[in-house]
Amino acid sequence: MKNLTTKLTIAAAVIAVAAGAASAQTMKADVPFAFRTVNGTLEAGTYTVSIDRSAGTVHIRQAHGNESAFLLPTSPIGANKESEAKLVFSCGAGPCTLVQVWTGPDRPAYQFRRPKQDRNEEASLVAIPLQRGAR
Repeated sequence: MKNLTTKLTIAAAVIAVAAGAASAQTMKADVPFAFRTVNGTLEAGTYTVSIDRSAGTVHIRQAHGNESAFLLPTSPIGANKESEAKLVFSCGAGPCTLVQVWTGPDRPAYQFRRPKQDRNEEASLVAIPLQRGAR
């Protein structure tokens, strides 16, 4: 009985890992400017963006370097039939800030906390396309 329980536990763990990998989605973006996240400032470059829909998390990692950020969205944004996969930045007086990740048509989007801005500061939104299937 103990041997059967061990085998069932291992099988359940393998299924859980496989399900987690299936729910993860990885894309790539070339960001031409430094930007802020809640984890700090990341330099311009190519980034892989991994989205784990089951956990509701976003991991951004520099493709050729050591910089990364693990992000927890503040609130989900409903799916939009016309929205392509993209990173959305709020750019004002200081460095741009990553504020949203759109995962594509009819897929969920994620919103992140924005830093406070001066009342007189104007900010614009800049979208950087995400390319699917990046590893």
